[in-house]
Amino acid sequence: MMRAILLSLGLLLAACQTPTTYTPSVTPEELAREEALQQQLVEEAAARGGEPRPWQKRPGISKQFERVAAAIDQAGADLCREMNLPGRTGARCYYYFSLSQDDDLNAHADGKKVVIYSGMMRFLKDDDEVAIVLAHELAHNLMGHVDSTRQNMIAGAVLGGVIDAVATSQGVNTGGGMMDVGASAAQLAYSIEFEEEADYVGLYIAARAGYDISKAPNLWRRMTLEDPRGLFREVTHPSNTRRAAALSKAVYEINYKRNHGIALLPDWKVEG
Repeated sequence: MMRAILLSLGLLLAACQTPTTYTPSVTPEELAREEALQQQLVEEAAARGGEPRPWQKRPGISKQFERVAAAIDQAGADLCREMNLPGRTGARCYYYFSLSQDDDLNAHADGKKVVIYSGMMRFLKDDDEVAIVLAHELAHNLMGHVDSTRQNMIAGAVLGGVIDAVATSQGVNTGGGMMDVGASAAQLAYSIEFEEEADYVGLYIAARAGYDISKAPNLWRRMTLEDPRGLFREVTHPSNTRRAAALSKAVYEINYKRNHGIALLPDWKVEG
């Protein structure tokens, strides 16, 4: 029975859809430095009694959203065509962008559109930060992460069903529970890696649209001040410390390419 479970887990990982770009790797030393910095920022904010909450209804927020979304939409479509993403993933190159009247600090992509909440828009300080968030979500769509996650869940459910069948043949009634476990495990298998890829590809989109991407690491430091649990927590997303450290390296990579006349395209794991 245990052998069948281990074999199925191996097959599950092999069957899963994975990221297709070389996202920057973070060394333990780099992560430790970033963790120390963010911990210091958290402690300093706590000594001040916390940070001001972004509750004000800023004027012009809808126009800002539309202005930045239009630029990111076009830059993403240009990148999509240059990377031949429709041929690779079946992705479209243009997507709907929507501003939701919700106070949560959140944004998401569902494979059809990009949504940012008004709470997040109030939190973001300027056009550059808005561009970084919108480009991250657009990258999820362009890289086909929603479809990949869905396919991974199907593969996990199928392999979980194999374990259920093996268990039943040996007189163990799992009640079909391993099918659900397999789907959940597959959903999480590369969730963090997809987020890292969206950070990476999104930064290229924002840079190509002309925005200041050097602000990306500090944006995630401010997110840690908003919720200090993001310092170390990694379940479906990388920790804020890992994201800030990786984004710093991605900024360096993009600036290097720009200064040396190298095309601003993410580094692929495969030729084509």
